[in-house]
Amino acid sequence: IFQPMIQKARTEQPESLDFGGVGFGLGMLMGYRCLLHGQEQGCSVAEFLAIDDEDFQHRRLVRYYQQAGFKIVKYVGDDFQDIPDRLVWGGCGTLMREDMKILLGKWSRLLLTIKQRAERRRLES
Repeated sequence: IFQPMIQKARTEQPESLDFGGVGFGLGMLMGYRCLLHGQEQGCSVAEFLAIDDEDFQHRRLVRYYQQAGFKIVKYVGDDFQDIPDRLVWGGCGTLMREDMKILLGKWSRLLLTIKQRAERRRLES
């Protein structure tokens, strides 16, 4: 869905999508803003369900969000005891959670690294 817009941004402003060689990039920036909003609203814990539609994609999501700082809580499956979680999350997958202050600290350092690397790349070119 976003591919045409990303291609347009790369064409019109190539430096705007330079994340300094860090693999999180735009998704991390959007997630960071969501964390800030949650913190402003009084939330202290962030939760995420790595949806399990396909095994390959599910493993990628779990690995990505572990690298981003989330910890695995449990697998939400098809069992009777998982019905409340499925009502909340709308599907099966790995429930992940972390304190928002910890995530914001880690992501702030990562975003600063992204900014510094992108600035160095611009100066070198």
